[in-house]
Formats: sequence, C-alpha cells, structure tokens
Amino acid sequence: MPTGAVTLVLGKGLRWDIRIQSYRLSADLRYDTTIFLVKQEHRVSLTVDISSISLQLTLEATKTSNGGLSLKAVHCGSDVFVQVISSNTLVKRILPLVRSKISSLLENKLCDSAIKIVNNNVAQKFSNFSLIRWLKNGYVFDYRFVSDPVFTTTYMLTNHKAVVMAENQTSNFTFSPKPLQKFNADGYMIWFTISNFVLNTWLYTAYRDGKLQLNASKEEFKTEKQRNLLRTHCPKSFCFGTSYPKVATDYPNRTVEIIFSAIRAPTVQFTLNHIYLEADVLSNFNVLTSDGKSLNVLSSNLVLNSELRAKITGSNISFSVVTTTFKVRTLSWLQPGNLDGSFLERFVNLVANNLQRNLPDITFPLTLPSNTMIKNGTLGVMQDALIVASNLTIIPF
Repeated sequence: MPTGAVTLVLGKGLRWDIRIQSYRLSADLRYDTTIFLVKQEHRVSLTVDISSISLQLTLEATKTSNGGLSLKAVHCGSDVFVQVISSNTLVKRILPLVRSKISSLLENKLCDSAIKIVNNNVAQKFSNFSLIRWLKNGYVFDYRFVSDPVFTTTYMLTNHKAVVMAENQTSNFTFSPKPLQKFNADGYMIWFTISNFVLNTWLYTAYRDGKLQLNASKEEFKTEKQRNLLRTHCPKSFCFGTSYPKVATDYPNRTVEIIFSAIRAPTVQFTLNHIYLEADVLSNFNVLTSDGKSLNVLSSNLVLNSELRAKITGSNISFSVVTTTFKVRTLSWLQPGNLDGSFLERFVNLVANNLQRNLPDITFPLTLPSNTMIKNGTLGVMQDALIVASNLTIIPF
C-alpha cells in the first residue's frame, strides 16, 4: 500500500510525496546470440526487488482566464533503490554494472508518467469542475476565483467572486464588499468566510426580478384563530376591523388579504453574534367582496426588521427567522374614516409573527466538492461576515 503526504510550499503550491515499500517486478528477458552463423534465442527470468520508491511532485495552482483553477506539475524528483536477481550466470555478472542504469531508467519513467497524469488527467478534472452552483428559482451562485490561490506553509487561501445572480445575467451591483477582518481558525481543516455582500447580492437580484412579494391570505394560516385576524368584523377578538372601524362597517364579515412588496432591495447585516435583515415594504390591504372582487382599502409603507438564525445543515447553511417587527411609516387609505395607527401596527405584527412560523428555512450552499462532507462544523457571526470552521470527511472516489 503506498503512503504519502501533501505539504504546502510557500508562495508556490503543493508538494505531494509518495512512497512505496517492498515492490517486486518479475520479467522474462529474451535475447539472441549468433555463434558460427547459428542464431540462438535465450530466455532469462529476472526478479527486480525494489526496496523503496519515492516520488516528489510539486504542483502549481493558478486561476484560469474564466475563473477556474489550473493545476500543473512543475517539478518532479524520484528515487528508486533496486536489487535485480537472476539464476543465469552471465546475467549475474552483468547486473552489478547495470543496476544504476535500471534505477535511473525507472526514476525517469516514474517522473515522466506522473507529470503526464497530473497535467493531462488530473488537471482536466480540475478545469472541468464547475464553480457555479444552481440555486432555487432560477438563480445561480457564482464562486469562481478572482485571484490565484495564496500558499503559506500552513494553509491555502482562495478568494472567490461569491455573488448570486439570475441565469444568463451579468453580476453588476450598486454596492461592493467590505474588507474582511482577520480571524483565527486553528485546529480545523477548512474554514469559510462568507461576507454579507453574498446574501445582499441574492436579495438585490430577487428584488430586481420582482420576486420579493408575499401574499398573506387565510390559506397561509393553519388555525381558525390565526385566520380570524384577517376578518373585517370581530366583536369579541382582535382583527383588521378593530383598527379600521369604517371597513368593519362597510364590509361586515368579509376577509382581508395583505400583499407585502419590497420597495427597494433589502439588506442583511452581520454583527457580533447577530444577523439582521432590514427592508422597506409596501403593504396593500384588500377586502374580498361578496362578488369575488378584491378591493383595496388601505396602503401603508412599513419598515421591516428581522433577526435571523443560521445553522449548519449537511453541506448548507440554513437561515430561519427568529423575530419580525414592522413599524408603520406612512398610511394611505381609500375608504374615508378613522384609522388607529397603533392598532394597525399591532395587527400587522401579529400577522407577521404567525406567518413566520410557516416560512421554510432558506438554505445556502457551502462550496464543497461532491466527495467531501462537513464534520464537527462550527458557525460564528462576526462584523460583516459569517464564519464556518470545520473538519472534513472525504469519501473515496
């Protein structure tokens, strides 16, 4: 069984050391001689005992023009220690003279083969490895390289584009990532630094595509108590009609639906141990009339503030909503009548808190090869960045 190790070469790349102990080659050597014009064929059995083979490959990793990774073997060295054995008397006498030649020949062949394997087969696999991950709803996560990998004696650092965009669209944004703080993640095999810029590109793209809209209707609620919040008339409880008596009078025992739409792209902010989402939202309140029509009776500009929780699930990060708070900024009602702003704010927050219980988690992929898995991962939140530090379980091909 071969043994080996990979070490980092400062400023250059990787060094791969491979060692094989006690390797045996068996061969039949055939040669011809001519004695007195008579040609004779001879066969000799040879056994080549190789006490050890060592191979050292230096690999250089660079960014390609399309943001991929190029891997190239730039240096090779090998050492082969052989002992050739034969029962033929003539061959026994010749072997000491050619032993070094055999070693040199094997060393050259090993390096030639190893370089070809890396630069042809292995390099092609790296160049074909996709650095664009498909997400839901037609979005892609583009994490192609933006610079060559940096090699120190203890770790390799890679910098990625890391934006979320719609398929076949450019990744031009009105904002830029901030410089990330340095941190210490010793004791782990791999760590990811995920800037809030990454999530904000996702939100910006979704807003630009008009996908940041939520309809709050009675079908979104699981219990009758929750659905009653959307009633226009509720003498013994709290509902939409409580804050807007005019609508309760004009449309008794009707149901309201609310359409929340982002006015501008929301933003995510990472601070120490916290993740916050902020958005400006337009809310339209529509009464469902008896003839099946939807009548707008109120519009309001709201400020949404949510705190999110992140956790590692498999090879993804899952984000879930912990708390949601709406503040009423402006009101515009189409049905004349008194409207209690504080009651409306309370109503909207009750609806939001009931809705968030039914919202699915949003998952974001960690950029891992398909044959690796997170092991004992830990997640932390610092200023402007999310940190995932983990060991890896590698599944053999």
